[in-house]
Amino acid sequence: MSINVKARFKIMGSDRIVLEKCFDQEFCVNMLKSGFIDLKGNIDPLEAIHLLALGRISIDDRTGWEEALRLIDRFNVGLSLFLVYHDLRKRGRRVKLGLRPNTLVLNMGSRRVEVLVLEEGKLMTLSDLAEWSKSCIASGYEPVVAIVDRYGVITYYEARVTSEI
Repeated sequence: MSINVKARFKIMGSDRIVLEKCFDQEFCVNMLKSGFIDLKGNIDPLEAIHLLALGRISIDDRTGWEEALRLIDRFNVGLSLFLVYHDLRKRGRRVKLGLRPNTLVLNMGSRRVEVLVLEEGKLMTLSDLAEWSKSCIASGYEPVVAIVDRYGVITYYEARVTSEI
């Protein structure tokens, strides 16, 4: 196990990842304060996969990108969605899974952003994009589209509808 591992988790049932042992109390307290771990020790699967990829936690005594990819498959998380989540978390953003399909939500102080994750080559009509943008704005979110290309490079675009024809 890596020296950077701050906590060990285990998979319970088919959908829960639970804290088993904490090696760094400050890390675990910060996770609790940030809302990534609840009082019962359950961690959000996206956050667990992110921390696993960084080598900060272990699950069943395994860590790293290979294990993260295995969990992405096990928990049926889209790779592009995870890559955008991972990128935003590495930038220090607090990210949660959005309510709409393929979306993530960021709360950045007074700004609330909803990110629609799309893959290069996947079709989406302009009217569907406009409808999503309008519903984001109506819900109080700034609409941002994240395009993940075939190499895993992510580009972010503001997606506001400015006028109707």
